Order: sequence, then C-alpha cells, then structure tokens
Amino acid sequence: MSETVLEPITLEYTRDTAILKLLGELKDVFENHFDRTWFSLIIDGMPIDFRTVRDIREVVSLTSLYPGEEWQIYQGVLELETFCRTVKRFLLPVLKERLGISWLIPKKRVRDTQQYIIRKFVAFTFPYNLERLRRLTQNLKASLILYYPFLQ
Repeated sequence: MSETVLEPITLEYTRDTAILKLLGELKDVFENHFDRTWFSLIIDGMPIDFRTVRDIREVVSLTSLYPGEEWQIYQGVLELETFCRTVKRFLLPVLKERLGISWLIPKKRVRDTQQYIIRKFVAFTFPYNLERLRRLTQNLKASLILYYPFLQ
C-alpha cells in the first residue's frame, strides 16, 4: 500500500481516537457527577429540558464513530453547553439550600450526620466538577470544529 492511500486512513483514525477519548472523559464526569438520582432531585423545577439530558446521554454513550454522526455529536456539545450554563446560573447560587445543608434555612436542613457530610462534600466538589464538564465540552467542540469545519 502506498503512503498516499494510508494518509487519509491515518488522519481518520487520529480524528476518531481524539473525539472518542474526549467523549469517554465527558461520559465519566457526566455519569459520575450529574446523571445521578440525587442530582435530578435538586434540579427539579429548573429550566433544563428533558431532551437536553437525553441528548447528552446519547452522545456520551458513543463508543465508535460513523460518517455523518459529527452532527449528532455537535448537537450534544450544544446541549452540554446549555446544561453547563443553566446549572451554573440557576443551581450553583442555591446549591447548599437544595442539598439541605444551608444554615440559612434550618427547617430544611438534613438531620442525619452521615448525609450532611456527604452532601457537604458534594457541595464542595460540585463547582469543580461543573467546570471540568464545561472545559471538556469546550475541548470536544474545538476538536469537532478542527476536524469538521463545516459544523460552524
């Protein structure tokens, strides 16, 4: 086989590997910190569309890429961006109250010490995990635009 034939195949393999690596990292962060029952309870009533979460789940579940799926992945990236902005704007300022660990609303505070400690830990690490999700989303978007400039 000549090098001319192998070049597009190598480029395609490099592209798919880079995108799938980012999708895997996004999947880890999303599933471990945001796609949880406790999280769905604290975002209840917030302006997050059910479709947004469904599209994010679909895109982070991809384990292989086929031609034409770049549009689906890009749509998932847009949903992830919306998700991050919405959570940052509407949940972050009231996170402690939603988790039941705020001193501002003593009536709604969690009484169980173990639950209180776990929720305190969640509140402490949540902004970091949200920023990780946002950064990985931006990295995936940049990679998609690099490899598929027509997406913009």
